[in-house]
Amino acid sequence: MNKLNSYTRIDIMDYLRGFALLGILIVNGYQMLGYFSDSELHGALYSIINRKFYPILFFLFGSGCYLFMNRSNQKVNNRYPLFLRRICFLFVLGLIHTFYAPPGINDVLTIYAVLGLFIVIFFKRNKWTNLIVTVTIIALSIVTAFCQPPYYDDFKVWLYTLSYISQWFALVMLGYTMGQFKFFENVYGKLKYISIFLIVNICIYASLFYVRKLEIHPVVPEILESYTVASIIASSFLIILQWDKVKVILTPLKFYGQMSLTNYLAQSVLLIVFSIIIGFIPINSLIVCFIIHAILITFSIVWLKYFKMGPVEWLLRYFTYWSKIPNRKKSVRNNLESV
Repeated sequence: MNKLNSYTRIDIMDYLRGFALLGILIVNGYQMLGYFSDSELHGALYSIINRKFYPILFFLFGSGCYLFMNRSNQKVNNRYPLFLRRICFLFVLGLIHTFYAPPGINDVLTIYAVLGLFIVIFFKRNKWTNLIVTVTIIALSIVTAFCQPPYYDDFKVWLYTLSYISQWFALVMLGYTMGQFKFFENVYGKLKYISIFLIVNICIYASLFYVRKLEIHPVVPEILESYTVASIIASSFLIILQWDKVKVILTPLKFYGQMSLTNYLAQSVLLIVFSIIIGFIPINSLIVCFIIHAILITFSIVWLKYFKMGPVEWLLRYFTYWSKIPNRKKSVRNNLESV
């Protein structure tokens, strides 16, 4: 069982997860603490980054599905039951999170689990087939958004729902397909293509400002923005993380992202705690978000000094393999034994 878990982490994915958590807390924090604290700066940040960080998590979930199913040292024949047990645990976690999370905060874990059931269909398909499927689903999300009446008086809920479900699934499929194309491997040799991809997406994103001014359609720019912003952030991180100094500066983000599941759930808990505090002692809601980030980043750094993975990540691994997996780092254990 130890061999099943002795895999090399892809640091870039942890950096991206950590960065996504920064934005998600600002969005969720404003949705909850905005009732208690009137912060114009927080409101401005919310309007800018709303709907721009969750796409990164969906993309990374797809990439994580690929890594889970295709680790070279995971020489087992029952990967499908393991994967299904894994997403069942995520679904239960999501239900618990939905129960205690403050109103207005959407849970992504249950959506992960549901989309995970559908992505199983594509595990044995080759990368080109999955790429075609991904492009088709992206087109579906855009077309269904475009078919939505441009005026909110004629708004069709089923089209809106279909468009966003297609978008979420497209992002998961994109992450899985990019895993098949070794997107996060040998990045240095792909910098030319990643740079071109970045420039193209920046141009598309810039053109969306013109589309919004025309007020042709309310939903299409939102869908396109989700794809372009996620692509811009991912490709930008792939480029800047080629410099060792940048990696050192952003190391706290890596620890934050390495325990992303634990920190994602802990953010909601701390938002509840601070909503109680802020009711008695008025605090700027944006400052509260910074405090929560500082607490969780510090906790992640200290925890990972002694353990290999976060507590919730360890539980997920336990229920996936249904076997107790050593989590304490050997050096720490040896020091304790010597004492």
